[in-house]
Amino acid sequence: MTVEVNDGAVAQRHLLGKVGVDWARIMLADADGLSSWVHEEPLDGLADAVFWGASGPFAAVDLQVSAVADEPSKYGWLDLPIHEAIARIHEIEGWKQARPDRRLAWDFRPHSHHWQIMRQIDRSPHEAGQIEVGGAQVLTFMTGWGDGFFPVYAERTEDGTILRVRIELLPADS
Repeated sequence: MTVEVNDGAVAQRHLLGKVGVDWARIMLADADGLSSWVHEEPLDGLADAVFWGASGPFAAVDLQVSAVADEPSKYGWLDLPIHEAIARIHEIEGWKQARPDRRLAWDFRPHSHHWQIMRQIDRSPHEAGQIEVGGAQVLTFMTGWGDGFFPVYAERTEDGTILRVRIELLPADS
């Protein structure tokens, strides 16, 4: 992954450090803007309750819900007031616990900044998304390699001007 800052010929390249990745994604963000990030609370008071898995079609029949329009292998309820979404998650989990032999996973998705960016990532062929937070753009992308530590390099001109910052997404710690 390369962030282009300026044009020019690379004269120097040095390791800035490593970026730690958890949940297989990297976020590039302005630190001041990131102070406005809302991860778990819905910005609009709404949330989604979604489930999937080998037993998804059976649960959908029992819970009387259809497939999610943008995600045909998933079922659930979208844009619910937060208390209703929580109640639906309890229904899904109750269904699952009553049938321990069944395979079912679920997501509680409050409409937060995290939900906004993950919604884009899930629909992007490049597994990337960009939103505005605190007046600054935030870019998030999946690594393709999972979790780990990945080296970050600065490439500079002879006089030290930064040309680009490069994150090398090779197998972690390779």
